[in-house]
Amino acid sequence: MVLFRHGYCVCVCVCFWVCPGQVAWISRVSVCPEKSAMDLVSGYKGVVGLVFGNEKSGSSNEDSYVECLLDCISNGKLSEDRRTAMLELQSVVAESSNAQLAFGAMGFPVMMGILKEERDDVEMVRGALETLVSALTPIDHAKGPKNEIQPALMNADLLSREADNISLLLSLLSEEDFYVRYYTLQLLTALLTNSPNRLQEAILTIPRGITRLMDMLMDHEVIRNEALLLLTYLTHEAEEIQKIVVFEGAFEKIFSIIKEEGGSDGGVVVQDCIELLNNLIRKNASNQVLLRETIGFDPFMSILKLRGSTYSFTQQKTINLLSALETLNLLIMGGSEADHGKDANMLTNRTTLVQKKVLDHLLMLGVESQWAPVAVRCAVR
Repeated sequence: MVLFRHGYCVCVCVCFWVCPGQVAWISRVSVCPEKSAMDLVSGYKGVVGLVFGNEKSGSSNEDSYVECLLDCISNGKLSEDRRTAMLELQSVVAESSNAQLAFGAMGFPVMMGILKEERDDVEMVRGALETLVSALTPIDHAKGPKNEIQPALMNADLLSREADNISLLLSLLSEEDFYVRYYTLQLLTALLTNSPNRLQEAILTIPRGITRLMDMLMDHEVIRNEALLLLTYLTHEAEEIQKIVVFEGAFEKIFSIIKEEGGSDGGVVVQDCIELLNNLIRKNASNQVLLRETIGFDPFMSILKLRGSTYSFTQQKTINLLSALETLNLLIMGGSEADHGKDANMLTNRTTLVQKKVLDHLLMLGVESQWAPVAVRCAVR
């Protein structure tokens, strides 16, 4: 329902009516600058229907509500009203698949416009980023059809189609505000999760795109952890990106974080670091050579070394050691079959590892340590 009062339009989503002019229960209320009823009702009416067929009647109110909020954000005269509308939009998009669908049809130009033109309004930029994250986060509907396409996946596809959008998001990583950088990384991770190939291709075309992501590894701990996850997704089966990431000093940064977090005794961050390391050297002989000839295998060997007198093994330590043993296996294999000089690289890796007394560490893990979990001891063998 749309009401007009004192120069504003009030959008009200109503569950049922008692009688004309009386509402039994109101679920949403939004105030937007005045516009004609025809603009509000007809602006979006045919967009989703043409592509996805007729919408259920229950979704039409959410469509109009999303449109009203977007209009308030775009044309509102008072900053407070615009910010309130942004918070409400983020909330409804996070809760409703229909709202996500409506947002995908109408919302991206509005949000990207804010990110591009209103950088000084940190609160609006935060709100726009958080809303975009919500629009790309799938909503679990246990009662819904199993084969139904998630609006969040379609939204990720829409947002990633334009390389300029990715370039704009990467530029936000240089902003001083912590939450702007944090939500930007979350948004990029959501894009990678839902549309990996397109984002990988886009980042390769953006000058200093990967450099900006690598810089985040030296940022605040929370930002760093988000960047680790993002880089792990980004480097999966992407050889060109793997090479650039290594060129940007990935090995040094990875082992620095592992050492800071306590080696194999550290938490899930150590696991994330090792997974990123494995992505960089898996079937990639050139990166293995760079690892061996720049920082060497000593930092890696320190992960396998057991410390302390009790040799306590938590579940996380077991996972960390299993991940490190996978690293060792990748080095022993030497690279993919297509790599020229694979055999020479494999032989050099094995010789260097033996010189670093890797067999002593494996013997301790697999035989002598009475505390090593069965999974670790079996992996060693």
